[in-house]
Parts: sequence; structure tokens; C-alpha cells
Amino acid sequence: MTTTANDPSICRVLAIFDGETEELLDVIELVNFDLQAFTTQFDVPIETDPHMLDRYAVGPIDVDFLRQYLPAELDFEFSTHAYFLDAAKRE
Repeated sequence: MTTTANDPSICRVLAIFDGETEELLDVIELVNFDLQAFTTQFDVPIETDPHMLDRYAVGPIDVDFLRQYLPAELDFEFSTHAYFLDAAKRE
């Protein structure tokens, strides 16, 4: 089975980890995922990840962009947390 960006069984999430213990703290599903906008923002290598299914680190430069895709306001704490954009299987 080939997975594509429009596959309804796949969602895009923001995974939040404790920066010290690396424990997963939260997973927030993004709304209205726009593949073209995300591949541009995260400089995704289209040749190797055309559907953006790999994990991408989120930095302070990405916060303003991500806010429009979050279901609620989020305070990013880069000094204590690590953030990653990921593709996940819907349950």
C-alpha cells in the first residue's frame, strides 16, 4: 500500500518531548495540513520525502507558521521542550 499526503488514515502532528528525559509529553494533531506550505517551511527534500512522512524538528523560526495549524494556542518552551512535526496513523 502506498501512503500519500491525502491518505485519510494519516494525520500530521506536533509531538512535544521533555528536553531532558526525552519523554513524550503531548501529541497535538494539526488542522488543515497544507503539504506545499509545510514542505517549503521545513525545507523538505521532495526527492526523498514527497509526502512529508518523516519527522522534522521544529525551531523558534517555525512557531508563527505553525500557529495557524494548531487547534489551540500553545506556549512553545524551547528551553525545556523539544518539538517535532511528524506523520501519525489515525486510530
